[in-house]
Amino acid sequence: MVGNEKRGRLVDVLNGSDIYREWAAPLSWRGMVACLWEQRVITDFEHRVVPDGCADVIVGFGGVVAVGLADGPVVHHLVSGSTLHGLRLRPEAVATFFGIPADELRNLSVPLEDVVGSRRTRRLVDIILHGSPDDDALTTQPPELARRAFQLLRSKSVEAAAVELGFSSRHLRRLVVAHSGLGPKTYQRVVRLRRFLGEDGPLAQVATNAGYADQAHLTREVTRLCGLPPAALRSERARSR
Repeated sequence: MVGNEKRGRLVDVLNGSDIYREWAAPLSWRGMVACLWEQRVITDFEHRVVPDGCADVIVGFGGVVAVGLADGPVVHHLVSGSTLHGLRLRPEAVATFFGIPADELRNLSVPLEDVVGSRRTRRLVDIILHGSPDDDALTTQPPELARRAFQLLRSKSVEAAAVELGFSSRHLRRLVVAHSGLGPKTYQRVVRLRRFLGEDGPLAQVATNAGYADQAHLTREVTRLCGLPPAALRSERARSR
């Protein structure tokens, strides 16, 4: 990553604060990478990570880890003065990037070298921390059918997405699980959760806007995916900012 592409990481800030910041990936990576990110820990705290429909490579926690897609929360104890750096992968890119079926990483955080070997791990650490050298998998495109499947699942039912792709629902499920680790209905639940997390306002209105049947549906789904009901989750996230 050199020249304009390196400046893109440093300048094209998607969002950020004093403790957390995301950068747009270089253009040549964007089929695989959703963003690069950094989290600075100002004080010790318990950090709840909730499903976001992506996988990560994280430099931190005393090492380098590969984190698969999740359908439940994980709470990490973060220590004051530490910094985490990450590369966030699109769901359709997980199997292609790591070179294994994505369901082998579902709900797991494992040493990266156990997945891709020590040489590639060192190269990826250099990329995440310093912007170079490069890694061929970052510029490889996920299979077009996988990319299209996830695009459709963000706005259509599983059955409608399968019909548009010319698949059976069962075949679509196999494709989505192999590439992301989550089944299509679970992935859609995570997408709906992310919509909720991106909205403010009264919970009843947010439930409708995010695609839940009603506020009770929102409460059940958020509690199941995040381990806290919506109001408590909002309060916890506000305290951690």
